[in-house]
Amino acid sequence: MELMNMRWIDRFDELHEKARAQAGGIADFGGNDYHEGLRVLLEALDADPPPSPMKARAAEGLIVSALASRIQTEANFRANPGYASREIPRPIVVIGAPRTGTTALHNLLSHDPQLQGIEKWICPAPLPRPPREEWDAHPQYRAVTEQTALMAQVAPEVMIAHGVQADDVDECLLPMAQSFCCNHIPSQIDVPVYDAWFAAADERASFARYKDMLRLVGLHDDRPWLLKNPSHVFGIDALLAVFPDACVVQTHRNPVSSLASLVSLLGNVMLAYTGEDIDRPRRLARETWFWAEALKRTMAAQDRVPDRFVNVMQPDIRRDPLGVVHTIYDHFGITLSPEAEARMRTWATANSDRSDGGHSYPPTEDAGPIRAAFADYMVRFGFE
Repeated sequence: MELMNMRWIDRFDELHEKARAQAGGIADFGGNDYHEGLRVLLEALDADPPPSPMKARAAEGLIVSALASRIQTEANFRANPGYASREIPRPIVVIGAPRTGTTALHNLLSHDPQLQGIEKWICPAPLPRPPREEWDAHPQYRAVTEQTALMAQVAPEVMIAHGVQADDVDECLLPMAQSFCCNHIPSQIDVPVYDAWFAAADERASFARYKDMLRLVGLHDDRPWLLKNPSHVFGIDALLAVFPDACVVQTHRNPVSSLASLVSLLGNVMLAYTGEDIDRPRRLARETWFWAEALKRTMAAQDRVPDRFVNVMQPDIRRDPLGVVHTIYDHFGITLSPEAEARMRTWATANSDRSDGGHSYPPTEDAGPIRAAFADYMVRFGFE
């Protein structure tokens, strides 16, 4: 039967079998806590089917990859039981709506050798981080390196806008996709039924699993963690419940500009994977709703626990990157060593001309709905 003619919810077992095959035949998914989110996602795909075979295959690929990653991570948990006793004290967590400087700031901070992050090549299937000299021979590192090189060939504009290399630190979104309670798939595929469920969902289990992944990755590394994910503004309450002593750094930019950049980036990603564009007006409406709600949640969290947050404006990351770093470190009582400052300064100088990541995009034609949705946020952070 053709993929476009099959009900997604009826493919629940089939998708698991495909994930097992992709993971080399391993069958342990580590419990069924993810079933609810996955079933809602499949029902959402039935309610709003992908409009073409290519986009249906892209949706299937996202689901199967997340399931296969879950299998592989479970195998690594079993092989390394010592991870469960590890602690994750006072992680630095960079959050903010997309295209507000989160990646640039994350990369800048990652040059402090006293911190550890989760590298891109580890994200698909977290495992204890091996010594750097062993990475080049590791199959997972080689696979991610090849995927990144291929993306640079077929979609250079995506790599210009968000060019994370295999050995760079990356965001939390891909590992958290294993729980099927995060923004990974709905950020790429139109699934309003899932969005409605996710808006009311409790993300604490997803964050708790991710915390276990960090324990696993840092099994032999006692350095404090540096994390980053734009979607944590949406899940800020769960983040603070699971990481109650987190040092949260939130980046800010006028949402009229950041959403225009985001929709352009998402369109380029979809073109790279399917050869087809997204429905840009529909995607802009979804992202406007999602990020407006996310920022409302984070403003409320800042009002409750203001000492847990530092706010950073995107232009300041380019204009005075070391000044931003000093502000963050001073607020949280972190020592910036001369070595770390020198490394950060070198990186900042080399990347000083990358405005918006070097990403060019058309402005939003009608900014009225965006301004209305973000009215309180724009007033609070001086964008009006």
